[in-house]
Amino acid sequence: MGARGNGWLLVCAALSLWGLTGCAGTGAGTPGAQTSSAAPATSAAAGRPLSAQALKSVALTGDDVPGNRGVSADVRAHADGKSTFPSVSDSSCAKLLDALGAGDASAVVDQVFNWKDSIWAGGGTLASYAGSDAETTFARVRRSLPTCHDYSGVGFTGKYTAHLAPETIPHLGDESIAFRITVPVKQGPGLRSGRRVSVRNEQHVLVRVGGVTAHFTMLDMDHADHFPLALIRKELARMTQAQHR
Repeated sequence: MGARGNGWLLVCAALSLWGLTGCAGTGAGTPGAQTSSAAPATSAAAGRPLSAQALKSVALTGDDVPGNRGVSADVRAHADGKSTFPSVSDSSCAKLLDALGAGDASAVVDQVFNWKDSIWAGGGTLASYAGSDAETTFARVRRSLPTCHDYSGVGFTGKYTAHLAPETIPHLGDESIAFRITVPVKQGPGLRSGRRVSVRNEQHVLVRVGGVTAHFTMLDMDHADHFPLALIRKELARMTQAQHR
């Protein structure tokens, strides 16, 4: 496996604390959210489905990210969308995570963003669906949001508990959703006790443009970071153009 593949595995190892299915070889396990628009837009002009190579050609690159330390875009093998961890404790969250994993997509490209001033990498997943499957997948996420709050699961580091909270974002694409997941994590010895508890804090943004979805993640510790909106908008413009060439 090359450097790009290794980079994606590092992001997956972090995400898999919640069992996010968007990672290759990881499992079911996290989210909830809030759409930025009151109702989904129709996609009568959704355009043609995109192949894996077409998705890769419109993915963000290092040239798009100022001062980055590396940006990758890798076509996901079909089997990579399968879960290897038990489902999370809440059924609504499990359905939401399964939908985020893009297991029903016809083509998927996963990305890793190594930011200049952060040790935590960002993540991205572009997924193309046949027919109206993208709308169906987004609807599954939307329906699960109101009842997905607190849950537990198993990841690479063992058992965890997570809390999901909706987050408001500007309207993006045909429909968009944002949410934030926080997970307490025990660190090394602290000054007053045997261990110090930190909080993993991850933002998730899911956007649909026609028959393609884009899922962006931004990870930090004890701080609420945000995936750059300018980069999201640039990606969405490319997705739109590619579907109508």
